[in-house]
Amino acid sequence: MAGQYAGEHRVNGRPADAVAAERALAGIPGFGHAQIEIQLSDGPTNASYRVAHEGRHFVLRLDKPGAASLGLNRHNEERVTRVVAAAGLALEPLYFDPEAGLYLRRFLPGRSWTGADLACPENLSRLARRLRTLHSLPPVGEAFDPLAAAERYDGQLASAESRSILERARLQAQAIGADSSPPVLCHNDLVCQNILESDDLMLIDWEYAAVGDPFFDLAVIVQHHDVAPAPAELLLRAYLQDSFSADAVTRLQRQCSFYQSLLQLWTLRVQP
Repeated sequence: MAGQYAGEHRVNGRPADAVAAERALAGIPGFGHAQIEIQLSDGPTNASYRVAHEGRHFVLRLDKPGAASLGLNRHNEERVTRVVAAAGLALEPLYFDPEAGLYLRRFLPGRSWTGADLACPENLSRLARRLRTLHSLPPVGEAFDPLAAAERYDGQLASAESRSILERARLQAQAIGADSSPPVLCHNDLVCQNILESDDLMLIDWEYAAVGDPFFDLAVIVQHHDVAPAPAELLLRAYLQDSFSADAVTRLQRQCSFYQSLLQLWTLRVQP
């Protein structure tokens, strides 16, 4: 596939990131003869690859040097991923080396959702059921403090723009503090590309998963994709069921406002 490797640095005429992925794969027990097929993604924290081995397909994720500086804790992710896999929400890791930044799992065929999927009431109900299952699991792993994440990004950026956004985020966090929910295990990055339509509705990429406010998970879905008020309320009603109230709508709106500020800081932080 032309352009499948995004790195510009080359080793012996081959993309350096491809070479690094093949070396990492060769070091995984039982995968010494596996083959990298294509690069699936190339993000600010990692790159992932589809791997062929003995007639089956797998996904290899390889961290980039800046992963830790963006607040990622791979030990926490491994612990969370095994819990959500046991609940049928994700695939169990086949190999996880937090220190080396390596993660291998079975490849799951399917398609990632798009914004259009969030306009379907039945899809919103299915997603709400998945979230209720997730939020009912034991709250394993570290706590997620979204304001601390905003402060970390601002500290790394150290710009007038980031400081202005952070001050707004602090005010928004204060408003949330009055009506925050009891902490539960959350995904914290439920953008459409992390919602996979396969044999069942599966959630992938748990690198930001941690214990936090369930309304933050809902806010990521709504705010990141500019979900209109009517379907956003449908999602909230399907999630809360008999507990739905006007106060819950306000809580979601406050979390959406905060998430927008956090997203702006994250975007500034990872841009080239």
